[in-house]
Amino acid sequence: MRHFLFLLLLFTLSGCISASPITYEPESPSVEMHEEISVVEVVAEATVPVPFSVLYAALEVTGAVYEPAQGAYLGVWLRPDFSKATFEERTGKKHAVFALEHKIGAEFPTTWMLQSIAAQAAPLIILELPEENQADFPLAELAAFAYELGNFNLPAFIVFNPLFDKSNICSEDYVLLFRYTRIIFRTYAPMAVFVWHGYCNFATEESPFYPGHDVVDWVSISALAPQGPEGFIEDIPTLITPFYQSFQRYKPIILLPLGVSHFSRRDYVYRVPQAAEEIIRVYNILRDSFPRVRLVVYADVDISTPEWDDFSLSREEPLIKAYGEAITDDYFLSRLEPGNIEGPMLMRSPLHGYYYQGEVFIDREILEARRHRPLPSATKEINERTFVNTADIDWMKVVTDHSRRVIYVY
Repeated sequence: MRHFLFLLLLFTLSGCISASPITYEPESPSVEMHEEISVVEVVAEATVPVPFSVLYAALEVTGAVYEPAQGAYLGVWLRPDFSKATFEERTGKKHAVFALEHKIGAEFPTTWMLQSIAAQAAPLIILELPEENQADFPLAELAAFAYELGNFNLPAFIVFNPLFDKSNICSEDYVLLFRYTRIIFRTYAPMAVFVWHGYCNFATEESPFYPGHDVVDWVSISALAPQGPEGFIEDIPTLITPFYQSFQRYKPIILLPLGVSHFSRRDYVYRVPQAAEEIIRVYNILRDSFPRVRLVVYADVDISTPEWDDFSLSREEPLIKAYGEAITDDYFLSRLEPGNIEGPMLMRSPLHGYYYQGEVFIDREILEARRHRPLPSATKEINERTFVNTADIDWMKVVTDHSRRVIYVY
């Protein structure tokens, strides 16, 4: 489908499933903070290897404009007939971002912008080229839009011309238009940041469709989990991991949108309890294991998929209650921050650690990349890889959060 989210982030300092739309660690963590974690033993699974995510501090990463020091902004893409105030009242928490899809050349969405400002939320605009004119460069229309946006003199995020599985534009034209448009917005709307949306095979920094780090401020990807008779067809953490690993060192990441299906025409069965549990699970994993996912935009809107999946929250009370529970943690933020932070930032290793037989093990390859002394000679084979017991490492700070199943390496 060509319906996709485009987020405009409004900044208030006062306080690949369909052709449709498109964690938890502080940005600058301290070892002392994690030392206060209460350990919850994984007794029930002590006899088998229990996978733990591994996060390590990277010094060379620079924060982006509006990227929070820690946490992820809450965002939502609402149905046109559903008010922002009603949604926040039902979920019990203010949201930092509201999303809107907008076609280039259409009338500027002044009313929607004013509503977002009144809600003290960040407008996020998905700015799309007309499908039939992908090869055209509508620079005059883009300049007019940027001029109107600049008149508000507010920070904004523009998700520009997202890719789809059947995009009928060559990579050279796509990149050239993206770069031209970035210049236009820097001139007329300098407080706007530009977001590149990846799609399936296009979703890496090596893609010929990626415009370049110098013109991309944030990146985004869809995270949709359709549901059928056999359970969820996509696991969202698994789905986003390749994109996340490709970009975490370079750009903050947006999930645009996130959606968990509770109904589809695969079998015309409602699976609301399963969807409610999955929503809570996914937000917990994002909080715990994907520290550079900095904005999560839930799709409380109709999204066209081949099987007519319903990802909305507000039509089913158990779902909106589950969502409200999932976002309660202070990790999920309600207001935009200035960003441009400096200091160490947590990265997610592509390799797992394990809790096994009362000990915590880390993949030897992770340590080899960061060693300052010879590695311990004693190792253990787990799932055909070589691991080191963290108790044998005395030259590197390793902190384990058993309740969240995360190993922090400093």
